[in-house]
Amino acid sequence: MDGPSSLSQGLTLLGAVVDRERSGRQGHNASRLAEAVGMERSRVSRLTQELRALDYLGRTEGSVFTAGPAFFHAAAALNEPWLRSARRELRRLASRFGMTARVTVADGPRALLLRFESGTGAPHASVRPGMTTPVWCTGGGRALLLDHDRAALHALLDGVQFVGVGGPAAARSIPEVERLLERDREEGLVCAADEYVAGTTEFALPVRLRDGIAASVSVEGAPVPATTRTAIRRMLGAAVGRLESV
Repeated sequence: MDGPSSLSQGLTLLGAVVDRERSGRQGHNASRLAEAVGMERSRVSRLTQELRALDYLGRTEGSVFTAGPAFFHAAAALNEPWLRSARRELRRLASRFGMTARVTVADGPRALLLRFESGTGAPHASVRPGMTTPVWCTGGGRALLLDHDRAALHALLDGVQFVGVGGPAAARSIPEVERLLERDREEGLVCAADEYVAGTTEFALPVRLRDGIAASVSVEGAPVPATTRTAIRRMLGAAVGRLESV
């Protein structure tokens, strides 16, 4: 039987730190945190380093762990009325097209999955809230980049590893990402076919709120005929419109 994943162990550590803070008691250092969650000290050390690098954890001068800014950012996003309303929209999309519908937000050069719903027959074994994917070669990710100009795009993607990431049609350089974005803008719909996983197509639109693009809504599945693509465009647009008006 497989053991717990790094994601679930990381969330366990983050939850323990937050619960400790809420209690008003002295926070945990690495040793006390390992004892509290029943995890090896070396494993706790590695995972907390990763969580700190992602800003989900902070650490005081006394080596006590605290919740970091990324945790509070994610917590605030989950309380947004539009995101609470998104579940109904995702279910409607997933049911209508037999695909996986997602809400995604930006996390630097990554796309962070907040919510998803899967229609009948849609594969979703590897999909889970909190998972990250490259922002440049996924439909939901690239929808988050539609308002980026050249300078912003280069600042975001400079130094990322393009080679070996994504499917056969994935961009391998920043200029290739720029060309795909130009095509998406002209089309009025982001389409990523064979870009992250071979044989998979993802359609997406951005959700624009107070300060610009806050998230994206997408549907992902097997290639579809032109008539279905038209229906997807229409339903995605309607769903995004309702979320933006909440």
